[in-house]
Amino acid sequence: MARRSGDIESRIKQKVKKSEIEGLVKHLVSIPSHSEVPTRESEVAEYLNEFLSDEGVPSRLRKVGKNRLNVIATIKGTTGNGKSLMLNGHTDTVPPYDMDIKPFTPKVTAGRLHGRGALDMKGGLGAMAAALVAIRRAKVRLQGDLILTAVVGEEGKSEGTEDIVLKGPKADFGIVGEPTSLEVQPSHRGLEWLEVHVFGKAAHGGQAEKGVNAISMAARFINKVEEDLVPKLASRRSRHTLPPTLNLGVISGGQQPSSVADRCAIWIDRRWTPEESLDQVFQEIYDVFDSVKKERHEFRAKLKRDTRNMKSMTHVPNVVSRSSPLVKALETTVQSHTGKKAKLTSFWGWTDAALLTHFAKTPTVVFGPGGAGAHARVEYVKTNDLVTCANVYSSTALKICRTD
Repeated sequence: MARRSGDIESRIKQKVKKSEIEGLVKHLVSIPSHSEVPTRESEVAEYLNEFLSDEGVPSRLRKVGKNRLNVIATIKGTTGNGKSLMLNGHTDTVPPYDMDIKPFTPKVTAGRLHGRGALDMKGGLGAMAAALVAIRRAKVRLQGDLILTAVVGEEGKSEGTEDIVLKGPKADFGIVGEPTSLEVQPSHRGLEWLEVHVFGKAAHGGQAEKGVNAISMAARFINKVEEDLVPKLASRRSRHTLPPTLNLGVISGGQQPSSVADRCAIWIDRRWTPEESLDQVFQEIYDVFDSVKKERHEFRAKLKRDTRNMKSMTHVPNVVSRSSPLVKALETTVQSHTGKKAKLTSFWGWTDAALLTHFAKTPTVVFGPGGAGAHARVEYVKTNDLVTCANVYSSTALKICRTD
């Protein structure tokens, strides 16, 4: 049986060449699909849907919003005796900003494919699509369903994966193809955005003593956060993820130099672990408020949840047991295709895997290629990793979905 499985894997590997995977990813990268494009992700979704359909992989588009299209491709299982596996990746990218390379003219240099979204995450998405194509070309009959969901909005509110969670398709296991440098990552922290609004009392700059400067009050709050709360978070350890963090990302206050600022706002990124709760995340900010107020009785502030990065589902931590059949399958296939023991680590960012694991009850692990420059001025994905990922995805599908 093991020999037969190895023969099937070998046959699948031969069905899609490295140049084809590179060509697919280059085409995906060449289509702008960020929030500042009027068509959003629709053009890249239409291309991917047509590519899969032309290869004989049953694929369809499902509208999520205006100019927002999810791609859902499914190789149906023959008996239903095998488990189903969902490969999930997002079609949107961040805007190009001021990149040092041409963002939508992808080039391969020294084994690196450059362009906006090459790493985050059209590289992983292309490798997933290639895995389905290879299985279809090899005429492999899976017992369980193999599904690809190419979704919108992960860089925004995760509207695409929320749509999958609410409307299906459902799967027994999932893989999100975010870049992990070929490490198997069954866990990551949750993500919460917070707003702190500090209130002062306006006055003329020439009579500043008659006012209460909200910017000065905000500075006191920031100092307390950095001196007391941030070190406390850094000292915490999680059984599953990296330690919790807090980042002061944006500050805005005042109207003009000759006025005492009566308002100041701070936006915070808080990464929280499975051992923490949202109530705790909020309470620790309230505790800082109380600490500042003891020193300055005029301090007044309000804490709000910033929901700009979520639609309806909280961005919870992701935790999948390391003894899960999916984790074990990925460990085995990574070692088989790289010749090295797979590294089990925790992803440093937040991904749609958490929505699938927590809300869809589909245990989902993060695994994808390596590279550098996600959201940065120079972004690239390693082309050899694209091939490895495609092979790992297809081999994992064989183990999870099983073959006739």
